[in-house]
Amino acid sequence: MIVLAAASAAQLIRPETAAFWQIVTAIGLTITPLLAQLGRYAARRVDMRSDVDLPVLGPGEKAPAAVIIGFGRVGRLVAEMLQTHGRSYIAVDSNIDTVAACRKEGFPIIFGDVARPELVDRLNLGHASALVLTMDDPVLTVQLTKRVRGWCPNLTIVARARDARHAAELYRVGVTDAVPETLESSLQLSEAVLVDLGMAMGPVIASIHEKRAELRQEIMELGDLGGEPPLGRRRARDALKPR
Repeated sequence: MIVLAAASAAQLIRPETAAFWQIVTAIGLTITPLLAQLGRYAARRVDMRSDVDLPVLGPGEKAPAAVIIGFGRVGRLVAEMLQTHGRSYIAVDSNIDTVAACRKEGFPIIFGDVARPELVDRLNLGHASALVLTMDDPVLTVQLTKRVRGWCPNLTIVARARDARHAAELYRVGVTDAVPETLESSLQLSEAVLVDLGMAMGPVIASIHEKRAELRQEIMELGDLGGEPPLGRRRARDALKPR
């Protein structure tokens, strides 16, 4: 289209000028794929050098690093909570701009595409304390869970799920915990608005528990699970409730 436009413009301007811009356009169309390839090569070079940032387990260290894959708003919040409680971790993200920005802020993060098996191999998940999957890609999350579970049968895998159906699929392939973001955020919003409207905390919490039980049953039916999935089982408020 650009070449045709340049050819049409040649009828309105001098031939030598039109010829010059046709050459420039042709060079631009030729060099763009080369620049894209160069960008991919540079990204791969960054990826190959990123292994220097991978954590090394010392002889006296009891708790290996957790691995967070996906460092958007969810992954970053998980990392901040791990830091708050003094737990080590390494983060992985496929957006090189995100990696560069987070490295400047001091986050231990590497660039890489976890769809590539060689990167997952380098993460040494057999020595990790937990794997946290926060990517906004439900298909890749399921695939990666299934692959890692085959290698590391005892690894704790906590995954961000899009909804109840996605959570059920994740439980089928072996996650320890799946957190359906749409369901949990809806429950928390419901709890907040009911309390703000003057409802007593006790009945509100009870109704939230009932709704969570309904959602748990839905996940069981969707995933054809033999046991109840641990939906919301580790909430601090529940753990601190008097028995």
